[in-house]
Amino acid sequence: MLLISISFYANAYKDLPDTISIGNVKVIIHASAKPIFDKEFNMLGANKRYSTALLAKMRLYFPLIEPILKEGNVPDEFKYLCVQESSLNPNAVSTSAAVGYWQFKLETAIDVGMKVDKQIDERRHIIESTKGAVNYFTRNNGVLDNWLSTLLSYRMGLGTLKKTNYAQDWKGKTEIEVDSSTDWYLIRFLAYKHFWEDKLQNEPNIELENSMVTLQLTGGRNLYELSDSLQLSYDDLKKHNAWILKDWIPIGKTYTLYHPSNIKTFVSSPNKPFIEPIETQILTASVDSSKLYQPSPSKKSKNAAIMSDQIETRSHTVVAGETLSSISNKYEMKLPELLKLNGFDMKTMIMLGQKVKVKRLVPMLEVISQQLDKKAKNAPKKENNIIILEKTKEEEPARNITTSEKGNSFIIAPADSREISIKSESEVVKVESKNKVAEKPEVDLQVETSNASEIKHTIHTVQAGETLFRISKTYSISTEDLIKWNSLGKNPSLKIGQKIKLIP
Repeated sequence: MLLISISFYANAYKDLPDTISIGNVKVIIHASAKPIFDKEFNMLGANKRYSTALLAKMRLYFPLIEPILKEGNVPDEFKYLCVQESSLNPNAVSTSAAVGYWQFKLETAIDVGMKVDKQIDERRHIIESTKGAVNYFTRNNGVLDNWLSTLLSYRMGLGTLKKTNYAQDWKGKTEIEVDSSTDWYLIRFLAYKHFWEDKLQNEPNIELENSMVTLQLTGGRNLYELSDSLQLSYDDLKKHNAWILKDWIPIGKTYTLYHPSNIKTFVSSPNKPFIEPIETQILTASVDSSKLYQPSPSKKSKNAAIMSDQIETRSHTVVAGETLSSISNKYEMKLPELLKLNGFDMKTMIMLGQKVKVKRLVPMLEVISQQLDKKAKNAPKKENNIIILEKTKEEEPARNITTSEKGNSFIIAPADSREISIKSESEVVKVESKNKVAEKPEVDLQVETSNASEIKHTIHTVQAGETLFRISKTYSISTEDLIKWNSLGKNPSLKIGQKIKLIP
C-alpha cells in the first residue's frame, strides 16, 4: 500500500522539483509534501494578469534588494520572501498590524534600526526595510545556524522557534528534508521561489523595460516642489515613495527617493546635498522605434485655446520617459517634421535634459496681446499744453501752497497762476496754463513713490516649458500659495496659455 501511494505521488507530481537550494542548504522535498507544494504553485499561476504585474514589480525592485542581501551575506533566494510577505506592496498591512514590503511590526522595525514616526515610515522604504530585514536574518541565523530555520523564525519569532524541534534538528545542517508535517510557511516559500525564479528566467519582458531611478537628497523638501523642479510626476513620486507619510521630507538625514523610468539607474554622491545637475548625468531616454509612428491622439478640451496661423520655434527640455514620438505628439507635430527640424534620424537617442527644437501654433490671445502691447508702446504721447521741465538740484523759491493730507495723497489748493503736481525727487514737475486751471477749479494731486510706478503683475500666462516651481521662483511666491489661490488640487499640472493668479 505504501509503495502504491509513493508511486502515485511520483507520477502525479513528476514536474515538481525533488530538491531546492536555499543558500548553502539543500532542501529535499518528500513526496508527501508535493501535494501542498503543487497547490501553492498552481495558485500563483491562476491569475495571469496578477502574475504579469507582479513579475514587472520584481524586475523593478529586485535590483535594489539583491545588493543589500549580498552585502549582508543573506541568501539571494530570500528576495522571494519579500514577494510572499507583501507582493512588493509598500502599503500592505496585515491583520497583526505588520506594515510594508517586509511586513514589520512597529516594535520589531524600531529594534532593527528603522525610523517610524508621523512623517516617515521606513517599513515602506524598499532599501531601509530591506536593511532592517537583513539585520533580523543575520541576528537570528547567528543563533539558529541554519537559513531554513532563520526563514521560519520570520513567521514565528526567534523565541518561539527556539522552543520547537526545528531549532535543534536543523542547527548546522546543510541538507534538510521537508514533508507534509513541515510548517506550511516553508513549503509556500519553496513554491514561491521555484515559480517566480522560473518566470523571471523564461518569460520574456514584453513591455519597455524600466529601472528604478534613485535620487539621493537631504531632507527639508516638499514633494510638490521636487516633482516640479525635477519634472517628474507627483503621482509616481508618491506611489513609489509611500514611506513619506506627509508631503514633506524631514531634515536630519540623507534620503533616497525612487522613480521608475527607462533610463539608467544612478545615485548621487551621498555628500552632495541634492541630485547632481542634469548636465553631468549620462542618462538616456531611449527611442522605442517600434512605436515611433504610432500616434497617441490627445484629448480635445472643450475650452481649448483658439490658435492663430502664426508658428514659432521653441526649445523643449527632455524629461524622464519621453521619446521623440511623445514630444512630437505633445506639440501636434509630425515625427518626420521634428526629426528634420533637429537634424535627427530614426536612430537618434535623446538625453534627459537635452533641448529639442519644436514648433507650435501661437494662441490667438497671445497674438492679440502682443499687438496691443506694441500699439501702446508706439502710440504718441498727448501732452496738452504741458511743459516738461527737468528738476534741477537748485532750490526753488518758497511758494505759498496750501496742502491737506488724505491717506497717502496731498490735496493742494490751486494757486493764481498755475497748478503744481508734486512727485518724488526722481520725477518731473508738470506746469499747466491758467486756462487749464479755470476749467478745473480744484485738482486732487498725489505724491507718487518709485515703487508705485512699477507694474504690478496679478495674472501670469503659462508659456511652453514652464512649471509651477519656475513661476513661484520668478515672482517669489511659494508653490503652496499658487496651488491654493488657483485651486490646482493635489496633483497640479499646467497647460500652455493657462492663467495663473499671483495674488489671493
